Amino acid sequence: MNLSERLARSNGLRCDIRFGHGGRVLRAELRQQQKNEGRRHDMKKAMFAALVAASSALCSAQTGTPIKMVGSLDLSGPVAEVGKDTLLGIQFAVDALNKGGGVLGRPVTFDYQDNGSNAQRAITQSTTMVRDGAVFLMAPQASGSTLGVTKMVSAKLKVPMCVSASGSEDITMKDFQPYVFSVTPNAYTEMRGAAMQLAKQPYKRYALLAADYSGARTNEARFKAFLKELNPQAEIVIEEFPKLGAIDYTASINKILAAKPDYVFTILYGTDLVTFSKQATALGFFKQINSKFFGIYDESVLKTLGDSAAIGGNGVQRAPADYLLKSGPQAKAYVDQFKAKNGFPPSDWSTLAYDCVMTWAQAVNTAKSTDADAVIRAVEGGEFNTMRGKLRFGKLDHAADAPVFFGRLERGKEQGHPIMAVTDVIPGSMVRPTEAEIRKSRQPE
Repeated sequence: MNLSERLARSNGLRCDIRFGHGGRVLRAELRQQQKNEGRRHDMKKAMFAALVAASSALCSAQTGTPIKMVGSLDLSGPVAEVGKDTLLGIQFAVDALNKGGGVLGRPVTFDYQDNGSNAQRAITQSTTMVRDGAVFLMAPQASGSTLGVTKMVSAKLKVPMCVSASGSEDITMKDFQPYVFSVTPNAYTEMRGAAMQLAKQPYKRYALLAADYSGARTNEARFKAFLKELNPQAEIVIEEFPKLGAIDYTASINKILAAKPDYVFTILYGTDLVTFSKQATALGFFKQINSKFFGIYDESVLKTLGDSAAIGGNGVQRAPADYLLKSGPQAKAYVDQFKAKNGFPPSDWSTLAYDCVMTWAQAVNTAKSTDADAVIRAVEGGEFNTMRGKLRFGKLDHAADAPVFFGRLERGKEQGHPIMAVTDVIPGSMVRPTEAEIRKSRQPE
């Protein structure tokens, strides 16, 4: 490809880089031509100057001021693994956008800080970064931090914020504000789907295990209510609430075994689920309950669990990479490219974060503006391409009709670690709350 062709194809952030390289090549060519064809020297110089001018005009038209995205992420603390995976997904999305010419012809940047899973720190960091010129905010991963940031930053500063990890239903129901939108299943949709799955089974005596924080307690309450609604015969024989980030689950394990449940339902994820599962395996817990166990899994957790996974048990995932590989060429290309770049497939948290950024980018392009109100109107009225299929957002809650994936834990021979083989995909439209339920959640108690 000659220099003029390279210049014609230059775009976005790559424009100046390509021209710099091409300029060196052309100057070398010019020196050679000057030796062999001195009489054409002036003509070559004129051509070079013209190409410089043309390229400069092209670059300035396609780059412009970068569009700034920011986020206060949980990169340390009890949900650090979720935060780190979220960051990988955001960075992968930013790279993809910039390679494709950016958004509205402008490059996209992402600045972030580590909040250490501290809600007040997340609010302070998000406020500072937004006031520094950001037009889009990624939510933290811990539910408490996300609830704080949505109220104190996104709502007050009127900046669109996307939720990719926190499953607290309060974000889009009770504490909803118009500049937030969520691409992840929340407590209502995920727990209704789980209750639908288990209500079909013969189990009657349930043990519930959830970390002691607002989001997990909300999930636990929802599951309990839905299970009783769908299976009035069900009985909760024990409820355990170890602290978030617990390092010793022995007491809870012994109490659950003593209660002799038919089934154990856990609302643990990330490091908590790994720590619990390893201790449970060492104590023979899964064998004693015959793997009648339900967990919230993701790619990173399954890879880390290894022989400590409750093989034969059940679980839920939000964006399983093994399923995405088989769901279509676009999702397969995404998984393959992510793995080629990072050395491992995307976890659920990475894919959800990727979908957040790409949904926002599509809304901006639809609105032809980064103006907050215009972008939110586009979110409310659009259909968006994501790695989990096309999604729409409820006008009353800005929650995506995201599918929920259920399956059975198996030993993955090809993957070299346990996988959740998807057996059921429940569309978000089947498990989302009604408008009446959303409005009721917002009424003063």
